[in-house]
Amino acid sequence: MLVTTIARMKELIPVIVGSDFSKYETFIKEAREWLKHELIGSGLYNKLGDAGNSVLKEYCENVVANKAYLTGLPFFDLIETESGFAVTRTETKAPASPERVKALKEGIEKWLTEAIERLLEYLEENEQYHEDWKGSETYTLLTETYIHTLKEFRRYAPFSGSRLDYVAKLPAMLDVIHLKIEPVISPELSDAIIEELRDGDLGEPDKAILRNLRFAFANYVAGNDDVAHSYLMRIRKVLLGNPDAYPAFKNSALYENIQATVIAKNTDSKNIFRAGF
Repeated sequence: MLVTTIARMKELIPVIVGSDFSKYETFIKEAREWLKHELIGSGLYNKLGDAGNSVLKEYCENVVANKAYLTGLPFFDLIETESGFAVTRTETKAPASPERVKALKEGIEKWLTEAIERLLEYLEENEQYHEDWKGSETYTLLTETYIHTLKEFRRYAPFSGSRLDYVAKLPAMLDVIHLKIEPVISPELSDAIIEELRDGDLGEPDKAILRNLRFAFANYVAGNDDVAHSYLMRIRKVLLGNPDAYPAFKNSALYENIQATVIAKNTDSKNIFRAGF
């Protein structure tokens, strides 16, 4: 079980005072489920209490505490009365301004983002967790694109949002892959690269285009279409220059259509030449 006492919450969220753990319990339970289903999977979650997993548990508790506090922040000073809601106050403490509450929320979002990225990096670097983590449906959903973490995404394009904002972008990311990138490199090659990235066994030819592919993908998501298109055309040039190195592309319907178009153009050119002669 993760984060079970007020003392542990105070260690992880320094702004907390008082001794009432019950006000956080509902949000902690929700955060535990979120961690399980969105980040590490049920199999690995159920092993967090095993011997030897103390470091992983520490990373997970940091995520849970920050997620719980962020979710509960709008409710911590509210109480329900018979006539509606009221804000709890004490005679000795002045209420925080909306600006300070906003700054606190942004700070917690930043802590949560950093906690998630550290957790994902730790899982990636420690192979003893790969069977449970990478074998889960959660991991499959986390790795549906060419870039798996927010920290990595920011190497290729600007993104000022939190990890939660990044997750909310996933439908747009999938749209970019299906509507912008696959029509240029083929769905088959795109799927092959995503699967190779999941398995950690990217082939040398795919490594050669991965950097440009990530730049194209990230900049499309960020709205920099002209920049993204330029990177995508670099990839297209490589694929057409050496299709044998990319069998997923060469054996695709896209490449077949490209070849048919080239043949048709050459035939038309010859016919025009003969007619003119």
